[in-house]
This record gives sequence, C-alpha cells and structure tokens, in this order.
Amino acid sequence: MFKIKCAGIYKIENIKTGYYYIGLSVDIFARWGSHYTGIKSKTHSSTALSEHWSQTDAQDWSFSILEHISLSEYKRLSQLKGKALENSFRKHLIKKEREWMKMHSVNLALNKDNKYFS
Repeated sequence: MFKIKCAGIYKIENIKTGYYYIGLSVDIFARWGSHYTGIKSKTHSSTALSEHWSQTDAQDWSFSILEHISLSEYKRLSQLKGKALENSFRKHLIKKEREWMKMHSVNLALNKDNKYFS
C-alpha cells in the first residue's frame, strides 16, 4: 500500500456559522487527522477552533483543499535540493497561505490569534 501526499493550502469551515480555519501543510491529509486529534484531545494550537468545534456538531464542518501545490513541480522550477528545497518550499506555502487569508474575512477566522491576518 502507498500513501499519497498532497501539499498546499486547506480550509476547515463550519458550514452553518461560516467560521473557518485556513492552514498549510506538506501533507494535507495527515494534517487533517492531526487537527481532529488535537481538537478531540483539547490540545489543538488554536483554542478558538477547538472551542467553536466543541460547541457545534462534527457534521457541520467541512474540510477542503483551496490550492494544491506540487513539490515536484516546485523542485523542477527552483532547481533546489535538500534543506534548501524544504526551506524554500515552506516559505512558498506560507506566502500562498497569506494570499488565501487575505481573500477571506478576518471576522470569521479561527486561526490562533489571527496571527497571519493583517
């Protein structure tokens, strides 16, 4: 059996209230699992997301990929390798995450301390 990794920007949204959390990951599917585990164990880094989740029904939440970002394509274009590739790709993901956050209303954000919103 093999595992498919998908890097990019994702959104966790309460479809009834409109509250959402935007994040980035080099492995979105694994990150969704860790979000759920963190929320259920009350150890999630975003207390706002955890609190909102605990006050709503789990079926009210949707998980979606906003943008897939191919590591292999990024590697081909950047010509980087090793740690330099990892660091550059991470910075690229952060830039993309901020672009997506700017497209959304800060008022409904559940990211920890709205740290990336301006």
